[in-house]
Formats: sequence, C-alpha cells, structure tokens
Amino acid sequence: MAAFDEIYDYVEKDTFKKYFRLAVVIFAYLIFRKLYSQWASKKQTDYQLRLDAQEKKLKAERDEKERLEAENKLNKEASEFGWGKKTRKNVKVTELVLEQMAQETRQRHQTSYDAQEDADIDDLLED
Repeated sequence: MAAFDEIYDYVEKDTFKKYFRLAVVIFAYLIFRKLYSQWASKKQTDYQLRLDAQEKKLKAERDEKERLEAENKLNKEASEFGWGKKTRKNVKVTELVLEQMAQETRQRHQTSYDAQEDADIDDLLED
C-alpha cells in the first residue's frame, strides 16, 4: 500500500486499516441495500400480480357457479307454483332483483347513517 505511506505518518497502520475496512463495508452495505430493495420490491410486485390474477380467475369461476346455482334454484322454485313456467321464472327473477336492490339500498343508508353518527344531535338525546 504505497499510496497510503504518507497517511501512515499521521495515523498508525493498524488503525487506518480498521477504519478503511469499516468504510468499505459501510459503502458496500449502502450500495447493496439499494439494489436489494429494488429487487425485493420487483419480486413483491410480481408475486402480488400473480396472486391477483389467480384470485380474479377464481372469483370469475365462483361467480359463474353462484349464478348457475341461483338460476337452478329459481327454476326449482318456479316449478312449485301453479302458473306457467315462463311466468314463474319471471316472478322469481323479479323477486331476486328487488331483493338485491333493497339490500343495496339498506347498505347505502346504513353507511350514510354511520358517516353522520349521532354527534350532531347528542345534546338532544336523553339518557
């Protein structure tokens, strides 16, 4: 290490080597930490995309299965009434649609009520 001979006049050789090694290790850590963070985030993104694609596929299959079950249930219930097959099916479909709309309305009103809470009328409420 001829390049450091002048430094050895001011600092002991062993002390300089220790601090030089420490500096090399710290700089290597800083460089590799950044590279590892980028690599890990890329891997995490790829994993999440694969997981989302798999979940989307399973959801589509599950939704199709639920739709077929609902349709079979409607057909089965429609055959129990004394009306014509087409009329029974239309009635059941209408009932199902109305039930879904009522449930959505209830959910919407409940969330708006939760958002308002009772803070604005606390002084009017009695214990």
